[in-house]
Amino acid sequence: MRLLPDTRTLALVAALFLGLSSSLQAAGFHLAVPPFLPQAEMKAEYTKMTDYLGKSIGAPIELVTNSTYLGYWEATRKGAGYELVFDNAPMIDFLVQRQNYTVLAKIAGVVSQSLVTRSDVAILDPQELLGKPVATIASPNLSALTLFQMFPNPMRLPDFKYANNAREAIDMVLKGKVAAALVPTPIAIQYDNLNVVTTSKQLPHLAVAAAPTVPAEVQAKIRQALLQAGKTPEGRAMLEMLNTNGFEAASNATYAGQAELLKGTYGY
Repeated sequence: MRLLPDTRTLALVAALFLGLSSSLQAAGFHLAVPPFLPQAEMKAEYTKMTDYLGKSIGAPIELVTNSTYLGYWEATRKGAGYELVFDNAPMIDFLVQRQNYTVLAKIAGVVSQSLVTRSDVAILDPQELLGKPVATIASPNLSALTLFQMFPNPMRLPDFKYANNAREAIDMVLKGKVAAALVPTPIAIQYDNLNVVTTSKQLPHLAVAAAPTVPAEVQAKIRQALLQAGKTPEGRAMLEMLNTNGFEAASNATYAGQAELLKGTYGY
């Protein structure tokens, strides 16, 4: 005959669960953000995000960055244990599929990548760049993945030059070191001295996702804080930093299939 656990056993299990949840929250969490921008700029800006979310859950959240995208990819794919990530569509889907992350919310709308040249350079078609130096962030950054899609023929390629972040890639364009660069459109439009040759197809915008180690109640608080960010000064400061009007509801299904872009990437 199967015996049901008595009330003392159930109480002990509940206490252990609550104790683990409390210890995790007391120790704080880590939010990993890939190196879209130079390290100093990221630390100055994204602390607005960690401060806001930390306040919303009543526990510290530490920003984790990496100086190179390859370093970030290596740490992430090996399961570095970041409790929270803020990343693009292919990486979010990768984390959902491979490491059981849960999407909490996404920046409203969609995002694309833009192929840009200096405003005084007359290039109207990407094919004009064959054999010429073109900068982007190293794969598997979304900009590089998109650039490879633009030039699928391995016999007809630009001369790819890799930058550590989007601003460095644009700086290479402006200084004449490369003929063009592929960077996120939200960053490209910040420069009035660039010409947009073409823009990629749009994907679901950046999302915040939580590892399975993050307690459900903490995930719920973060989701609510993101969706209601426009209602507080701290939240509005975060949204201004992200150059968005707000976050919107999203789920794992929103990003299903996006990891396909990572096929062929080392370690995928």
